[in-house]
Amino acid sequence: MTVIPTPRAGSWPAGTFLEMLPPAAQAALLELGVPRAFRRGEVMLRESEDSDHVVLLVRAVVKATVTLDNGRVALLGVKVGGDVVGEMAALSGEPRSATVTVCGDSHARVIPAARFRDYLNRYPEANLALTRMIMQTLRWADKRRTDFTGYPAYVRLARVLDELADGYGRPVPGGVTVDLGLTQRELGALVGAEEDTARKELRSLRDRGVIRMGYRTITVVDRAVLSSIAYDWSETR
Repeated sequence: MTVIPTPRAGSWPAGTFLEMLPPAAQAALLELGVPRAFRRGEVMLRESEDSDHVVLLVRAVVKATVTLDNGRVALLGVKVGGDVVGEMAALSGEPRSATVTVCGDSHARVIPAARFRDYLNRYPEANLALTRMIMQTLRWADKRRTDFTGYPAYVRLARVLDELADGYGRPVPGGVTVDLGLTQRELGALVGAEEDTARKELRSLRDRGVIRMGYRTITVVDRAVLSSIAYDWSETR
């Protein structure tokens, strides 16, 4: 049996499903399903497929994408350890609405839909937390569905950093830290850019004083400039 290293209590990223749960509901969820390891680039869930299991991300960074009418692929959202994916199909019984791809080697728990629904019935606070998480996901999707079509890499990167700061950022003196364990390669994967391109654009943001970079952490120092790069074409690199 695969042993999945589980983060210590209280260490789940802010805004994730597990972080919103009380300890008893957290512990019960982490006992559901079976553990599974996923490799970087592996498809965890596929758009339009008929399956209804839920995947609890334990140590993971994944991206959710959807294919547009013109054949291009749009980024709908980012999920990390502490989140669940596949919950919409489990609750509705409809085909998968998006493809979920692993951005780095990951560990998760695969939970049958019936067991997940029973869990929600036993823990009403988890039901409320899931509703909140779904609303956050839909808001991201509404904003991002077409944003990543036709924009250069530095704009796509700025938009992802801005969204991650909103969803998972932790206020610190002098900025907001995104401490999700993302590598530069994984950041590039999230925006459809090669690692070298992501590294170059991150260095550019750092040199401009927009961000500070640590080991697998990024602190947004100048949110106004980052937002201008992301959403205002009058702001250039």
